[in-house]
Amino acid sequence: MKILWLCNIILPDFSQEFAVKKSPYGGWMTGMLHELEKEEGLDLSLCFPIRDKSRLKEGVCNKHHYYTFLCDLEDEGYDWKMVEDFEAILEKSGPDVVHIWGTEYPHSAAMILACKKRGMLGRVAVNIQGLVSVCQKHYLSGIPEEYRKLKDKNGKTLEDGRDLFKKHGKYEIESLKAVKHVIGRTDWDRACVEAVNPRAQYHFCNEILRDIFYQHAGRWEYEGCQKYRIFVSQASYPVKGFHYLLQALPMIVQKFPDTQVYVAGANVMAEKEGNPYGAYLWRLVEQFGLSRYVNFLDRLDEEEMARQYRLANVFVSPSVIENSPNSLSEARMIGVPTVVSYVGGAYCGMEFNKDGFLYPYHEPALLAYYVCKIFENKEGLCDKFSKCSVEKELRQKCAKAIADCNIQIYEEIINISPLDGRQQPGI
Repeated sequence: MKILWLCNIILPDFSQEFAVKKSPYGGWMTGMLHELEKEEGLDLSLCFPIRDKSRLKEGVCNKHHYYTFLCDLEDEGYDWKMVEDFEAILEKSGPDVVHIWGTEYPHSAAMILACKKRGMLGRVAVNIQGLVSVCQKHYLSGIPEEYRKLKDKNGKTLEDGRDLFKKHGKYEIESLKAVKHVIGRTDWDRACVEAVNPRAQYHFCNEILRDIFYQHAGRWEYEGCQKYRIFVSQASYPVKGFHYLLQALPMIVQKFPDTQVYVAGANVMAEKEGNPYGAYLWRLVEQFGLSRYVNFLDRLDEEEMARQYRLANVFVSPSVIENSPNSLSEARMIGVPTVVSYVGGAYCGMEFNKDGFLYPYHEPALLAYYVCKIFENKEGLCDKFSKCSVEKELRQKCAKAIADCNIQIYEEIINISPLDGRQQPGI
């Protein structure tokens, strides 16, 4: 069985081949890749976006054939040259199934069109990651008007960021309307897909975490964590909702003055003159006197992320919209207690007050209340949340079972979706 993956990033296993830094994103693809590599009879090739035309190439790395296509993820659309390039890649790779990871970018729509032209539209499976057509509606939630129109160092505003999501969303809807097979993992993504294309066959398949998080499963300990330490996995743009956590922080600090917030990723407030979102965060920090409570950790690899989860007293996911964030699964696998905004599909698999707390994203007082409840740890609340979270994640995120599910989806697609004669598998 020959499978072609279309990816939005160069996966870490191929970073040395392209002389780029390993991306901390897309860990679910890496997890699935490693598990599928154990399967006999599966020929998996991959297709990566490249910004610089001089670096376009095709080759073999780690026993996988790879292809590249010219693409800037900031582009608003795709052109016919990209469709033609994808047709050429399909001709060379001759896949039985094309697995497209994500609908967030126009190149997914371009690949779908290329598959349609090659007579293999029925052999395309689109994997839902996030849904920008929905996320754009929430992009500026809670951001004051004056910060929405501030320009960054490239002359772009937060409204421009929202508008790019909106433009990409049109291609996303185009993609979802065209395909016959969609892979998802939450009630939210299924509901959103069915609202656009009720005729598409929805295949449920969970995501595999990176190896390190299975190795660290259940290793969080209340006695070993740093008390009153909050960990957040990302705060780079408004959708991640860090501004709501900052509004909750004064209420937390009032009860627990030793509180510290640690954030993975670059300090978005460092260049507040050239970063509108950073400027708004900085205003909140100054307004509430929070500078000594907020710490940015820069870009973290998976080993460092695992360490931060184990150090934390609580992991907070304050996003204004999400599907099912991998960072939440990572935290729950390791066992750190979690407080999660009740949005999109982020809550799937969680039970309120049994293995974590859920709250409406725009209620910072309630966020503060639940964080404080975890800090108080009455009646062993932290250990209760930790134990239940780990048990659920180990059950739901069994790597072998998820990989088998994915292979079964490939087989189902092949069996129920014959080619129309313009393309033969395995060529």
